[in-house]
Amino acid sequence: MPQPERLPPPDPDTAPELAHAFAQTFIARHDLYAIQRNDGRYTCLRKPLEVETVAAHLRGEVTLGAYALDAESRARWICLDADAAMQWDQLQALAGSLIRQEILSYLERSRRGGHLWLFFEQPLPGKDARRFGHHLLQMSGVTDVELFPKQDRLTTGPGSLVRLPLGVHRKTGIRYPFIHPDGTLLASTLHEQIQRLAQPALVPLAFVHDYLTQAQPAVLETQPVIHTPNGAGAGETLSDRFKDRISVYDYVSQYVQLDERGRGLCPFHPDRHASFSVNVSENYWHCFAGCGGGSIIDFAMKWRALHGEDGSFTATIKALAEALLPR
Repeated sequence: MPQPERLPPPDPDTAPELAHAFAQTFIARHDLYAIQRNDGRYTCLRKPLEVETVAAHLRGEVTLGAYALDAESRARWICLDADAAMQWDQLQALAGSLIRQEILSYLERSRRGGHLWLFFEQPLPGKDARRFGHHLLQMSGVTDVELFPKQDRLTTGPGSLVRLPLGVHRKTGIRYPFIHPDGTLLASTLHEQIQRLAQPALVPLAFVHDYLTQAQPAVLETQPVIHTPNGAGAGETLSDRFKDRISVYDYVSQYVQLDERGRGLCPFHPDRHASFSVNVSENYWHCFAGCGGGSIIDFAMKWRALHGEDGSFTATIKALAEALLPR
């Protein structure tokens, strides 16, 4: 694999405003941060991340890691990590394919291959970011690359991280640049590269919606079993009947104005981006801003709770049965 081009030395007086904007692109949390050791591994420092520390990273004095999820398990970006030449070639081809779909990604060289970064229009729940990334890889035929974030949500610790770009890798002493899909530098100076990444092109929420509605829906949590009255098949429950026989699109349309593709403003949070979507073929709904999703029952439970009614599973099932099932 050809060696990456070297960028000119950094400006010793990196402006705090530029370092701050760069951090806004990549840094998910500021209550702690990771610093790279000389062996390439990282140590988590549980103290606030200052802008001057980010500026020191850009000057090459220290090297930071960027955690993929914030404290609420949301992701501002996904990063695809290729450690071999064939996978790196696949990521370059993927970047070219995305350009043809009017989506800009960012290719960054690394020690053994490279990274492809995509930045979201607004933070996504980690689970949705990962579903989007996995489906993007599947649809593009890209194999054997790592996807960051590696967790759907945080449980213990701050989760996975990626080396914060444009710093000096402590193990190799090299500052790896961003490039175009054809291999040329994204910008010829470090300062210009920092500027580009301080204001990156963002992936529209609608594009994420398209990929997520093509992906398999998340498995719904097991609900309590309530057996139906006379007339149900053996072992069939009320919840089964609602999920299998009642259109989520038709039901939700009574409460949310949906377009022909099943999109609309989410009723469960102040929404200006049409974050709500119904997958007609799979018969489920989802909010891509973090309000959840699922079956007709999940929607009805949240709707009832929002309007001061009993949003428990049992109360919702009874209300749906009275309203929707023939007597």
